[in-house]
Amino acid sequence: MEKEKYILKVEPITCVHIGNGDELTPLDYMLVKSKQYVVYDSDVILQQIAGNKEKFTIFDRASTSNNMIKLQDFFHNEILPNNDTNRFNYGALKYLCHVTKEFAENYNHNEKTDPLENGRFVQQMYHNERTGQPVIPGSSLKGSIRTAILNGLLDEYTMVSNLKNLKDDKMQKELLGKYKDAKQDPFRAVEIADCSFEGKGTQMVGLIKNVKKGKDNELEEHNTSTLQAEVIKGELCSKETSVLGIANMRLNSELTRIELPEKVISKKITKEVIIKSCNSFYLKTFKEDYNKFYKDAVDKVDSITQLHKKLKEIADPQINPQTNSFIIKVGRWSQVEYVTYGHDFRNPKAKKGWGGTRWLFNNDGQYLPLGWCKCTIEET
Repeated sequence: MEKEKYILKVEPITCVHIGNGDELTPLDYMLVKSKQYVVYDSDVILQQIAGNKEKFTIFDRASTSNNMIKLQDFFHNEILPNNDTNRFNYGALKYLCHVTKEFAENYNHNEKTDPLENGRFVQQMYHNERTGQPVIPGSSLKGSIRTAILNGLLDEYTMVSNLKNLKDDKMQKELLGKYKDAKQDPFRAVEIADCSFEGKGTQMVGLIKNVKKGKDNELEEHNTSTLQAEVIKGELCSKETSVLGIANMRLNSELTRIELPEKVISKKITKEVIIKSCNSFYLKTFKEDYNKFYKDAVDKVDSITQLHKKLKEIADPQINPQTNSFIIKVGRWSQVEYVTYGHDFRNPKAKKGWGGTRWLFNNDGQYLPLGWCKCTIEET
């Protein structure tokens, strides 16, 4: 079957984190001169010292003494002997990137505490194992697009009362034409490859905080829960580097027709449907979120005001009526409103309501939601 082939360009607007399930400790990374985050391979270091009796003795003593700080110091001295940046051990280096000021302050404050303490863990970004480049998986991009299209169909569906008590998988099958199994799912014909980004200058490490709006409309930490994570930089987080990823996308239009039960809708998943659905759903949801949580906040939200303007410039049809670009929210901490159905159909429903707090990236004193990207579809 003939497939329509496209290039999908992905430009992060805010930081994006796609986790690989691993958490790094200072036995896996170090900070050089309080600004460069270095991730290294301890196994490579051990292979390098295998024939050096003196160094292996130092390692053996440190690893059997239950003194994790000594073990940390051993690895750090092997990756950067005597903290001399002219003698960097590139053979054991995996990747490096910049850090926020707050991450550096935390690191320096905790430098002599146990490397395995939870407060020193860093949630690792998903990387291409072969190249080491940070990656947004194609499945994540496709999942975000699917969410938007399903919400668009839900808005058009004339018998919505029939859906309110259905579980997610049954609601999806109802919206997409009552398909029986994965082989009949219309989205099987939407193919998106993994989207890789250049390794140099595209990553950073910082703190993610659980934030609430205080009584004076100032954003403040909801609790002591603070996470540290590697992220792909977004436009609003760095003016120094233009961050762009490219993925191949294919659509088999013959397999993507959606027919709802009462026959009022019959459409194919085309690039136009993707663009319209994503811009409509994500812009509408952000506007509701902005008015509810951010609009009246008086502290640390200048960047969020810029984000509001940026998303409207891309996705608002009155501002940009003809476009090949659309917005999505992807990755961890995307927030429940952006990854589920509209609030009338969200299941399960929280008894106290949704959205009392937000997980936000602290970009040197400015809070930003994670996961916002601009995507552009181009002909090959």
